[in-house]
Amino acid sequence: MNPQTLHEIDEELTKSEVAALKFLCIDFVTKKRLEGVKDAKDLFLRLNELALLNDKYLLAELLHTIGRFDLLRLLGTNKIEVDSWLQNWRDSNSGVSPYRIMLYKLSEDTTDQNLRTVKFLLDKLPKSKLQACATLLDVLTEMEKVQMLGEDNLDELERILGECDKQLASRVQEFRNLQTREPHIPRQNYPSPPQQEESMDISNALNPLSIIETLPEDTPSLAAVVTDAQDLPTTIDAQEEADHYYSLTRRPRGYCLIISNYSFVNARPLRDRKGTDKDEEALTRIFSKLHFLPQNKTDLSSSAMRDIIKEFAEMDHSQMDAFVCCILSHGEKGTVLGTDGKPVLIRDLTMPFASCQSLWKKPKLFFIQACQGKQLQRPVYIQADGDEKSDDDEYEDDAQSVALHSIPVEADFLIGMATVESYKSFRHTYTGSIFIQELCKQLENGLRSKEDILSILTRVNREVSVRVLMGHKQMPEPRYTLTKKLVFTVD
Repeated sequence: MNPQTLHEIDEELTKSEVAALKFLCIDFVTKKRLEGVKDAKDLFLRLNELALLNDKYLLAELLHTIGRFDLLRLLGTNKIEVDSWLQNWRDSNSGVSPYRIMLYKLSEDTTDQNLRTVKFLLDKLPKSKLQACATLLDVLTEMEKVQMLGEDNLDELERILGECDKQLASRVQEFRNLQTREPHIPRQNYPSPPQQEESMDISNALNPLSIIETLPEDTPSLAAVVTDAQDLPTTIDAQEEADHYYSLTRRPRGYCLIISNYSFVNARPLRDRKGTDKDEEALTRIFSKLHFLPQNKTDLSSSAMRDIIKEFAEMDHSQMDAFVCCILSHGEKGTVLGTDGKPVLIRDLTMPFASCQSLWKKPKLFFIQACQGKQLQRPVYIQADGDEKSDDDEYEDDAQSVALHSIPVEADFLIGMATVESYKSFRHTYTGSIFIQELCKQLENGLRSKEDILSILTRVNREVSVRVLMGHKQMPEPRYTLTKKLVFTVD
């Protein structure tokens, strides 16, 4: 599902509509997981964790059920088409359960007077719980928690509704009669609606066993259906993946804070960092592609850098899988400089995230292009055909890496430095720094081969180290305390 589409839907839904969607999704997402859902974006993240947003069927049904037919256009469909699909899904026992839809419809048709009467008659629920119930959906949820209500336990609901609104009670009875004839059995996957597949552009990622479920009636024997068992994931494989790979299933995956300091007009003789805009653009592009949310900050003083780091370290990252921070500035050994020329220890920028509980056991990545800025290295422009040309305005030295003590000892950190300690790195004044540009290039290349981050950074080391800049070389250096493999994908 396109993240932009989900964002647009989130922007359109009201608080009450989100509450309705949460209620309809109780059979898919546990009540505990739903308690932290504050908006539609949070709900979409929960559904995506369960691979329920791989196609548009479920979301289309949810929007249709709450009457937001106008939002179906964002999914490339409309009310008439979804009406047809829903009929097929109902017949196939798929989608949101008729039981939960029935309860939602009851809530929609319940007046304020009905709600007060229901709450008065529910003497088996604590008054404190009932007082907090603003809608019938809230009441029904509390009834389910204490097992006063369920798909096969509708007596109490029908009795109470019968005392305040006979018509509502009759709808419960009609549902019970229907379920006696056609019980609903929830499924993980939606069937493909006839003659609608092309218009929806739906993913064909079906449960492997669904092939057997949809065999024609005249199929001679199930013995003819074969499968390569080793291709099917096993519980052991899934557990091994959880043990050895960081989970990166959420969308968005996390924030990508990019601090790019260009202007040092108030800190002469430090030069403005020409070309840093190209690095910022490249980082924004690649991490957006990797499903991160870029947060770009430019020309920060030393105090402003500390403040923004503190702000992000105190944020709630519980709905995210990772955090990325890229710092582009002048620097000295063990520090980066604010635009006021004052140093900030790299450790002061990384360590606040070590105590961020919502990032516990999640990867925290820092990529630092630190510029010394006090001495100029004679630059070299490397042309495409391999010839070298001296040009004092093309390259500037981006100087020394951080000292060893700047790397956090806590787990799940990775800090990618532009160069090994005590040596200079280089930034092209038109195309950006060698390290950052190569990093972005290799991150994109690694997507196709699904390489882990350390393999990607090893290739960055190789590609940067082979370059000769006026007789000098540059060797990037990753330092890490990662405890699992980190693999980015764009799916």
